[in-house]
Amino acid sequence: MIKGEFIVKFLESIKDVASTINSLMVYESMQRKDLRMGGFSPDRIYSGFKNLERRGIISKAGGDNYKFTQKGKKWHKNASIKYFSSKDKKWDGKWRVVIFDIPQELHKNRNNLRHKLRYLGFYMLQKSVFVLPYPCEEELGYICQSLGINDYVDVIIADSVGFRESEIKKYFEI
Repeated sequence: MIKGEFIVKFLESIKDVASTINSLMVYESMQRKDLRMGGFSPDRIYSGFKNLERRGIISKAGGDNYKFTQKGKKWHKNASIKYFSSKDKKWDGKWRVVIFDIPQELHKNRNNLRHKLRYLGFYMLQKSVFVLPYPCEEELGYICQSLGINDYVDVIIADSVGFRESEIKKYFEI
């Protein structure tokens, strides 16, 4: 029986050591706990930053701080346009009417512009006339600049879009 008691005591002490080691390994910083409690995964955030750093979009600025590189600033502008959401904006009662007359030799850029306008939620009145009820001049300017079609695109801010206004309002749920 002494041998059995020894084994029980030995297993209990191993269990205590194992739980101590486990608690040391589970130790988290307050930042990680705050992130987890906020519904975020610290590991995903860390790997996201490492991914952006590896791609040359951000670089360490000292300590835990990061900054955008030149490549990162360009990436950020493209991403902000890609994820531009007009649904979150309040309608100010004005319509943004985008009109363009892009020459045939730039037809790929013309088609890219149409695609981007539809992607951003614009309503197509005609093949070269699109409407949006929210401010979009900055995003549109960047798109036109990147496509090299600034001279062929205009934005008109109007109080009315004509006979189809009720149809367009229904489209935008306003």
